[in-house]
Amino acid sequence: MRTVFPILVLLVSALPLRAEIIWSEQQDFYVDPPIGWIFYEDPTPQHFLIRNSDGSAFLEIFNQSTQGAKADPANNVTEKAKTVLASLGATGEGELFSWSGQQSWLGNLTYKAGPYPVRAILLVTRNQSSYMTALAYCAQKDFDNDLDVLQSALNSLALGEAGRKDIGPLSAYFRETAPSEELERKALTGLPSSFTMTYSKTTDESIQAVMERESRVVAPMVQTRFLNAAWSRFYRQIYRELFSSLLPLSQYWSSLVPKGTVSSSALPQTMMSWVQSFEYSRKGGVTDLSTPWQTLSNQSGDCDSRCLLYLALLEQTGTKGILMVSSKYSHAMAALELSGAGARFPMDKKNWLVAELTDNVNKPAIGMIPQEYSDPNQWLGIDLWGKP
Repeated sequence: MRTVFPILVLLVSALPLRAEIIWSEQQDFYVDPPIGWIFYEDPTPQHFLIRNSDGSAFLEIFNQSTQGAKADPANNVTEKAKTVLASLGATGEGELFSWSGQQSWLGNLTYKAGPYPVRAILLVTRNQSSYMTALAYCAQKDFDNDLDVLQSALNSLALGEAGRKDIGPLSAYFRETAPSEELERKALTGLPSSFTMTYSKTTDESIQAVMERESRVVAPMVQTRFLNAAWSRFYRQIYRELFSSLLPLSQYWSSLVPKGTVSSSALPQTMMSWVQSFEYSRKGGVTDLSTPWQTLSNQSGDCDSRCLLYLALLEQTGTKGILMVSSKYSHAMAALELSGAGARFPMDKKNWLVAELTDNVNKPAIGMIPQEYSDPNQWLGIDLWGKP
């Protein structure tokens, strides 16, 4: 592995592109970096570089063939990490963990690039027939200030299309290395039949940590022209983090269809009525968002907390949807790929049927919304997975 700053000197003359979701077709990985980060083209397909707008924080990714590697994947990843540390002349410690079906290694490093002290987070994993080495770094003196954006950029990494619905590597590390797995159980009320949900406290803490970090990342964008893009990314990171945690509840809802309790066509409306019955509440703090478990166990939450919960359950039971947010109305709604009458929101060449999950309307049905929210020009539509 080459030292990092000489690489940057070679690349700064390349044409920068404003970063959105980036897909490396040849290596089949995705990155959804913070808004304003810049992607640099590189003629070497094994190398990938993005940085923040002022050039103080970087994410650099290398892929190297595993051909000739030993049989034990854990030892290989550990040995690869040691090789990276030796190449950089770095000191640091890390641990093995599992991410996206791959044995991986995560650690914190310090080293010098020329005369400059550098602090980095290093991820080593396998990606297809390659080792992937991802280095999120900045000057050591800037590390505390840049930690949120470094972690946010690295945690947005995904291996392949299926990996986009897995949690990010930092989240996987946090959940796997937690001191103990404490489970909480709650009998959810108001459902068509009885259901007790079991939820990991570590998972809830992981989602809360991502919500708070991404709130800090988006805050500097509030007074900029990038605000809509920043809000879209904010919700994408949180949706990815919470998505898989709701599978047990979506499986409960799916099980009602073959039993004849709810028809498949009635499932979106039945779920909406249930979520709409929750008490409205805002918890305050760094972020007003409630985690799914906070929303479910208390059966209360604000508009976007309920929308994210509802959209994840719908997607897992077969209905696509998008999030709608409005700064003018300080509100959020869901919109679904469904037929039927009612208010619709145009986005991506589709007219999505709007679902109001908090305000009471005369007929609490999908497509019925309060009149004061009916101007589509006041809403931002968000694809919660985004498009490369």
